[in-house]
Amino acid sequence: MFAEWIFLFNVLLNVVLLRFTQAVTNKSIPTWRMILSAICSALIAIIFYGNVVMTFLSFIVLIGLAFSFQWRSFIQQGSWLVIATFLAGGLLTAVQSYLWSDSFLVYILLCSCIVCISFILVKKGWLLKIQRAIQNQYVTHCEIQLSNDTLQLLAYIDTGNECIEPLSQSPVHFISYKAVKNQLQTEFQESLLQWSEHEPLSLEMFPKELKKIIRIIPLTTVQQRTTLVPAFRANIRINEQTFSNHYVVFTKNDALFPQNAQMIAHVIVLINS
Repeated sequence: MFAEWIFLFNVLLNVVLLRFTQAVTNKSIPTWRMILSAICSALIAIIFYGNVVMTFLSFIVLIGLAFSFQWRSFIQQGSWLVIATFLAGGLLTAVQSYLWSDSFLVYILLCSCIVCISFILVKKGWLLKIQRAIQNQYVTHCEIQLSNDTLQLLAYIDTGNECIEPLSQSPVHFISYKAVKNQLQTEFQESLLQWSEHEPLSLEMFPKELKKIIRIIPLTTVQQRTTLVPAFRANIRINEQTFSNHYVVFTKNDALFPQNAQMIAHVIVLINS
């Protein structure tokens, strides 16, 4: 029965290794291929236990069957599989003395849980690192000319921001009020704070010169609720290019602004840059 548990543990570990490799390399694997390669590799590793050549063969079988014996897979997915194998092996070696139990089944379950949790954490960290690297390409400095205020801020060009002002069809950008309030004139700050979303069409708190550049536009929140907000006509300079008569909306919630950006720019900036 001991051999059967060892075989089952090896199959499970192989599946976890392949799932991890699939996730970090964004390479899909059919379920039947994943299970078949895990079983075949585990059989070779157990039957020829201790044989270095056969251990290497089990690795070839694991990668080959899972990824259709493509040469590129042996380099790309194979590299990650080796890293994951060393990670799992080193981790289990370090903690196995603390996990040993009279029940071999309990020991296997504990080891499997630790390996799975570790791989999930590593995968999330790696994907987050990739996401940040990609986002950095869309971060740029910009200048906003808004009435009598000139704002210098960091903008993130969001490919998902396609918001437009309905009448002019002009792009709308979103600025974090908290991040730029010190650059705004006191009168403008007070007007923004006095405006209420419960009475969106009431603009008496804004000076006369600002009322001329305000448009009320509808926005859909993450709760799928439509709300009306004031948008201000402005000139925007990004990457040595000036965009005239765009609109900006000041938002109180900047928690979703990536890369510590102060503004979410419209995708048109990326297209025309």
